[in-house]
Amino acid sequence: MGDLIGVTSILTISLITFFIGSMWRGIRTILFVALIVRVLLIILGNYIVLPDSDGDGYESVAWTLAQNGVYDVLINFKGPNSWFISWIIAIPYSIFGRSLLLAQSLSLFFGMGCVFLSCLLANKLFDTQTSKKVGWIVALFPSLALYSTIVMREVYVTFFLLLAFFGIVNWVRSGSLKSIILTLLGFVGGTFFHGGIFIGALIFLSIVLKKTFLNFMKVFLLKPIKFKSIYILVLITIFSGFYFTNNFKIPKIGYFKDGINLKILYTHNEKASRGSAAYPKWLNIKSPEELFYKAPVRAIFFLFSPLPWQILSPSHLIGLFDGLLYLLLILFVFRNRKMILQDRAVKYILLILIGYIFVFGLGVSNFGTSIRHRSKFVIGLILLAAPSIPRIVLSTKKKLKKNIFHKL
Repeated sequence: MGDLIGVTSILTISLITFFIGSMWRGIRTILFVALIVRVLLIILGNYIVLPDSDGDGYESVAWTLAQNGVYDVLINFKGPNSWFISWIIAIPYSIFGRSLLLAQSLSLFFGMGCVFLSCLLANKLFDTQTSKKVGWIVALFPSLALYSTIVMREVYVTFFLLLAFFGIVNWVRSGSLKSIILTLLGFVGGTFFHGGIFIGALIFLSIVLKKTFLNFMKVFLLKPIKFKSIYILVLITIFSGFYFTNNFKIPKIGYFKDGINLKILYTHNEKASRGSAAYPKWLNIKSPEELFYKAPVRAIFFLFSPLPWQILSPSHLIGLFDGLLYLLLILFVFRNRKMILQDRAVKYILLILIGYIFVFGLGVSNFGTSIRHRSKFVIGLILLAAPSIPRIVLSTKKKLKKNIFHKL
């Protein structure tokens, strides 16, 4: 019965994909290929062990939560926490019964949503050709395909981040209050799955506060004040006041006083630095001075590890390949720096991604975990890099019109 429910779920998502493909014909092939790749990975994952396929126990916790029926699941809502994904999966489990394929189909749904949203967002930021380029990279990027098929939080977080980025672009283009709400909904949605995502909301609110305050002062001096400016200023001030006065706790980060407590950070680094994938002990931060110069190094380890000298087993080669892909993306982002600085929406996305890279770089202390966490932000990097990534065009006369490895 469980397999029947799971197969039905996957077929339903396939039908949704075909429906969306029929409406957005320009990205139809991208969506279909992305779907085929992910369904094949689900099938393979049920016969062989894929990386991270144990899912940190989220599926088994979901089944435990579902034992007493859907009403019991709903009243035991705990809010944002590390096991929120288990609560989500527990809802259909409590109705239909346990099915790993059903849990995987939820990841598939959000994974396909990421492919679709990345195409729409790239088209909004750049042009049709670039959106197709982004779509193909997202559809075939190894870690994105993997986390779209296993029971992990990454693809859920990525989906809500893309919603937030969509809101940012709309806000820059229109300045509407609805766009701010959409952005915050995206960040809050991601925070339900991982508390560190709230950092993006704090950065965005700081940007909005600065821009709104400057506009407020200009209007105050020249013409009558608009109610919207006052409303935004008051809301952001109240919200920020709650957090910075330690009246609001963020999962994984805690209260504001916890986030700036280096003793807590050091203890966390010590506990996380374990196993063959651990960062060097000298990267653990013990003082404010060390924070200043070790944070950039930890950010590099977060993005690109395992570095060649960290390879201790054949399985680490997968991580090395993943790190090389990120290195290529960063090179293309650098190549695209002029365009990024000229477009405020793209620049704000870059600032938020830098914030995430540094914060997660401080919190992660082994490359096994970094591979998983950095996949949350890879679509953002792909978007920033996309205009400078050469197209690969097949030709009957020439093998390639452009090569992705041509001189940067």
